Amino acid sequence: MLDKFLSSLGESLGLKKPSPTRVAGEALYAAAVAQSRQVVFYTDYGVKDEIGARFELLVLHVVLLINRLKSDEEQYRETSQALFDSLLLALDDTLREQGVGDLTVPKKMKKLSQQVYTRLVRWNEIWEDDAEGAQVDYLLRTVYATDDTPDPQAPLWAAGLSAYMDEVRTQVRADRLLAGEVHWPEVTRLNTKEN
Repeated sequence: MLDKFLSSLGESLGLKKPSPTRVAGEALYAAAVAQSRQVVFYTDYGVKDEIGARFELLVLHVVLLINRLKSDEEQYRETSQALFDSLLLALDDTLREQGVGDLTVPKKMKKLSQQVYTRLVRWNEIWEDDAEGAQVDYLLRTVYATDDTPDPQAPLWAAGLSAYMDEVRTQVRADRLLAGEVHWPEVTRLNTKEN
């Protein structure tokens, strides 16, 4: 009786229990953040420890998970959408924490949302076409993009990151993602230094 009363009170106050797909989407977003912060990406894979490169690496991990959730089944679609929404909400929160004004946030969020969507569409096109070298090329234009002279090691780093992405795309189990669980493949260390 008390449970029913508390439940109806919570609903009347707008304190509705979040859906399982939303909970899973939020957990997947947290897992993507943690994975994209692995030190090995910055030490061995040459990803610059700068906002733009960190953003690209995070978006890449989110897109990899969204790709694994591709399905006509409603639970997969809803979990994928919850993951995407969690990313956008976190970006909005980050802008506000950085002191971006309330009037400016929507403009910046529109731009960021377009960037994320562009990456999502382009990665899906690359994976559907399965064109040799396209994945490495797009990594060079996103994760390894720089205004400076490109590092001569960048193609080696991008090839290593591309191999890791292939492992994620084949080893991460989509059914576990529905429970908000990701078992990432090990990020192997790269030895790109000449002896």
